[in-house]
Amino acid sequence: MLAYGVEAVVPVEISHSSPRIQAYNVEENMEGQRLALDLIDEVRDAAHAKIVEYQKKASFYYNLRVKERFFKQRELVLRNVEASGVGQKGKLAPNWEGPYKVRSVQGRGTYKLETMEGEEIPWIWHAQNLKAYYL
Repeated sequence: MLAYGVEAVVPVEISHSSPRIQAYNVEENMEGQRLALDLIDEVRDAAHAKIVEYQKKASFYYNLRVKERFFKQRELVLRNVEASGVGQKGKLAPNWEGPYKVRSVQGRGTYKLETMEGEEIPWIWHAQNLKAYYL
């Protein structure tokens, strides 16, 4: 309705008159279009409300399955080898390297790491590429 505003007429209805074509009145049609234009804001608001409701429902079901990882300062973590770009590559290579200590929390889900000897690692790491290390 927002895109076209009126109902489409099938070409068969034009060549063979249908009750809908016979009952067509120009003045009533123009009045209906004016009313539809007056109500367009309400139609847009209703469409926007449906979109927002759908997005809330979709994010709710997505967030049910998401498990956020939070690490505290000085906690031990393992780092994903693929994300770091160092170490062995290949099918039989390990997927995780470490352990490392969390040096500081930079923001939500981002961490600065250091080696066990205290050397700072130059990049900031996202929690997606880290996992907890248990002794």
